[in-house]
Amino acid sequence: MKRIFTKTSLLIVLSVVVLAAGTALLLKPASDDGADNTTETIGQIWTCSMHPQVRMTSPGKCPICSMPLIPANSTAKPATTNATAAASEPMLELSEHARAMASVETAPVQRRKMNREIRVVGKVQYNEAALANITTRVEGYVERLFVDYTGIEVKAGDHLVEIYSPDLLVAQQELLIALETKGSPSLVESARRKLLLWGLTQEQVDDFVLKRKVSDRITLFSPIQGTVTEKMVVQKAMVKPGEMLYRLANLDSVWVYLDIYESELPWAQYGQMVETTSEAIPGESFSGRVWFISPVLNEETRTVKVLLNINNTGRKLKPGMYVSAVIRAELLANGKPAPTGVEGQWTCPMHPLVVSPQGGECPVCRMQLVQIPRMPTSAKQEGDPLLSVPVSAVLDSGVRKLVYVERSKGQFSPVEIVTGPRTDDSYPVLSGLSEGDLVAVRGSFLLDSQSQIRGLPSLFYKEGQAAVAGHQHGGASPPPAPSSNVAKPQGHDQHKR
Repeated sequence: MKRIFTKTSLLIVLSVVVLAAGTALLLKPASDDGADNTTETIGQIWTCSMHPQVRMTSPGKCPICSMPLIPANSTAKPATTNATAAASEPMLELSEHARAMASVETAPVQRRKMNREIRVVGKVQYNEAALANITTRVEGYVERLFVDYTGIEVKAGDHLVEIYSPDLLVAQQELLIALETKGSPSLVESARRKLLLWGLTQEQVDDFVLKRKVSDRITLFSPIQGTVTEKMVVQKAMVKPGEMLYRLANLDSVWVYLDIYESELPWAQYGQMVETTSEAIPGESFSGRVWFISPVLNEETRTVKVLLNINNTGRKLKPGMYVSAVIRAELLANGKPAPTGVEGQWTCPMHPLVVSPQGGECPVCRMQLVQIPRMPTSAKQEGDPLLSVPVSAVLDSGVRKLVYVERSKGQFSPVEIVTGPRTDDSYPVLSGLSEGDLVAVRGSFLLDSQSQIRGLPSLFYKEGQAAVAGHQHGGASPPPAPSSNVAKPQGHDQHKR
């Protein structure tokens, strides 16, 4: 009886097991077949939130920072399963919540006039064309100084010194003898010319001929108006021919030398008006025209001297002062600076400060004036509004520039653009965008990070990311994680390896 019960029990247990297995097979979902499961596992890519270039086929830790890997959602399903999706533009989709958390803001691309501003520093110097040295042409002795310290303002014809010169005394006597003996006109003219060449003025010679009185002291007068910047003579001193007595500088105009870096040099042009300010004269600005750009670069400072000529009749600018200047250039549609306004006029090769609307002779040196070249007709696009994009919207890798355009609500795609020179707050767009495109002006970096994590095209990965780890951009497989049962070298043992 005992053995029969045991066989019966065993049959009952086997029947229950078979029934349970069959029920499980019947209730198994169709989506859990082996092929689908394998596809889903193989298609899933794992990445690191701190190093999105890491692309792994299984979960684990980042080989760079050891953070836990996270799934890259966009690669769970192969994009090639749908032909239409493969041909479409890669899109980064953000929900309203994700967009609000990332603080993404957009603005339309617009056309507007753009200016390029360059802020530079410079130094006030004397106008070199208005400097003069007062020298003596005869040997003599200084009997009296009328200008006895520097800084005095003198006018043309003001007396400077009174000297006694035996040579001038003899020359006066020669002229007097020629006049009294009624010598030949050539002899009289020769004696008059000698006095003029030795530093006397025409008025002094005419006065001597009229009065016919020899003077043992002769006064020297200033030939120009200016400020005495140097004095090299003292009273009762002996002077020789060619010795400098004074140096004068006309401060009605001054020169300002600006130091412009070589990268900013294209924005400085001949004939350009520039505003300057000085901390010593708050609240006032001084305008000057660029009339000379040095052909030599300072290799130590990497700057080029640009010369301004500034009206200084008020004597407010002092030689030696430091000034700040702003160079403004309007941009053309091709990103080049607009004309300055002197193109087509005439100037002198030796005196570029001379600008005339017509040709002719230079009023300074009598050279023939030359015409300032005009810009090519095809490049004349002054005043045309430029397509511009805010600086905050542009991601720049140094090799390419990228913006994120919102194609539809919550869907962004990266667009590579070509820009002109940057202004204070925007870039002129030469290609890549159209007027009215909505670009992300805030949150662009976060959008690019999400694109990298999801394997989409981004700033550093034009075609999307390959399954690489670390800095192995060549497509090599990631390095294996170190085994836990291998002892790591410690101390000096590491160097022995």
